[in-house]
Amino acid sequence: MIPVTFNDCFGWLHAPVPGARGAAAGDVGVVVCQGLMRDGLLAHCSFRLLGDELADAGYPMLRFDYPGTGDSLDDAVAAAGGHWQAWLASIDRAADWLKATTGVTRLVFCGLRAGATLATLAASKRSDAAGLLLFEPVVSGRTYVREMILEADLQSGKTSTRGEDLDIREFLFSAATLDAIAAVDLRKAALPAGLKAALFVRPEARQIDECVTAWKTAGVDAERLGWDGLVPLMRHNVIDENALADFTHVMAWLKRTLPATPIEARPPPPEMKLTPAGTVETPFWFGPKLFGVLSRPAQGTTDQVLLIGNGGRDPHYGAARQNVDFARYLARHGIACLRFDFAGLGDSIGPPGKENLLTHTFTDRLPDIRAALDALESEGFRRFAMLGLCSGAYHAFHAALADPRLSRLLLVNLPLFQLPTRNVLDFLENRGTSATVVGRKLFSIGSWKTLLSGRSNVRTLVRSMINHARRQIVGKSQALGRKLGLIREQSFPVQAMTRLTRQGGRALFLFSPGDLEIDAFAREFGPQGEKLAPYKGSRVLVLPRMDHDLTKAIGRRDAEQAVTEFLRAA
Repeated sequence: MIPVTFNDCFGWLHAPVPGARGAAAGDVGVVVCQGLMRDGLLAHCSFRLLGDELADAGYPMLRFDYPGTGDSLDDAVAAAGGHWQAWLASIDRAADWLKATTGVTRLVFCGLRAGATLATLAASKRSDAAGLLLFEPVVSGRTYVREMILEADLQSGKTSTRGEDLDIREFLFSAATLDAIAAVDLRKAALPAGLKAALFVRPEARQIDECVTAWKTAGVDAERLGWDGLVPLMRHNVIDENALADFTHVMAWLKRTLPATPIEARPPPPEMKLTPAGTVETPFWFGPKLFGVLSRPAQGTTDQVLLIGNGGRDPHYGAARQNVDFARYLARHGIACLRFDFAGLGDSIGPPGKENLLTHTFTDRLPDIRAALDALESEGFRRFAMLGLCSGAYHAFHAALADPRLSRLLLVNLPLFQLPTRNVLDFLENRGTSATVVGRKLFSIGSWKTLLSGRSNVRTLVRSMINHARRQIVGKSQALGRKLGLIREQSFPVQAMTRLTRQGGRALFLFSPGDLEIDAFAREFGPQGEKLAPYKGSRVLVLPRMDHDLTKAIGRRDAEQAVTEFLRAA
């Protein structure tokens, strides 16, 4: 697996290695078209593993980020005229690049959900398209747009109308983009006769039969196939134990339907390099097959670098590309930044036999962080900071306690200071919410309408309220006990901050209003962080416009400014 760039797009080439185990390079290449938004995030690791399987079987594969997504650069043309057409054009360029780089002559276009729709449209315009591998394709663009509008409205509490831009937290869809998507109907796609197409769908998927019938009538060799691998591929539960797809049936179909003819292997492409405005980005390998992207200022040098690890199971670029935004913003302001994946997440390889670390949100990440620090130190960096979001903040905090080289911490919505003694998965499922959020829901007409309409799970709501009350009672009881001298032992957060300060470390705590652990933080260090005074240089900020996952651009700008000021003060 080799990081590559083409036409300002970032991607990964999975190609057979000459002399290695597995089949020789063949004449059939695979272009992966990522799903949009959460679909692409959740399937990231699964498609990485599919790439390795394809390469071992002799099928070179390219997966990449569309313009304005992932690690790719923003596309000014896309911003002006709509992303959908720009994404289609990027697939065409990706296909040409794969052919020129590997020597393949036949192409299979592969995609998930809206990515499968893009794959189909791209294949319809190419004479070298030999096959389609489609996972739950979006047949009706109009239906998909309606779903997107509903999702955006549920997230924002507002009512959207057609003809206006749509912000779905993780991406801003222009009106032109939405119109282009709504005009798509795969049942009417003009695919070349003889094309091999496999549609892997769940039994309840609708409109697929109509699509297969229409394609067969046009001379396409299309099959609707069931596949258990779709369930984990598309599951949105961050703590699920089966978060990686099994592509055994997919590989069997490909080998049976489109066997590859061996060709002469070509040398690997040159090392990737992207140049966003004011920055230079290069791949950064370290430790036992861990991967990141290092952003440096385009002008001058710096010995200061900020590390950004994963938040939850999101890849190194972040749920809303927030890590990319942070890295490029800081690099333009003279601070280098490494966004990287922990082992088993994103594009970093997991330990043998433990590739699936997606579900282990609080797996010990100290070895990964230390490996990053060692590698950056060898590059000449001397001042180290780390930014973490949610579980990433937890890992950053504990890494700094264990390794004094991490002297500056940027902790965004830190979920907890210390793991509970009970089962971690149970904790994540039943953690409740903050007092602010509970109060807001109790006195919200919209919440009660949702509840009474049956669209809200009463049991979940009640459980959340009970867990919140329990956490509040326990926390306040412990705080009162320490105040009265009944509990002499200092709490772990106080002990940890004392240790961090003695090591010369400083922490900036950033919270969004009403976040999960803001109540617990306030009990330890005061509502305004007034009890942080003994810990020189550490402070807390509640940013009113910031959301938990930094998905809102306006909140990210506030956070970026706060982080930059904190690091410069260091």
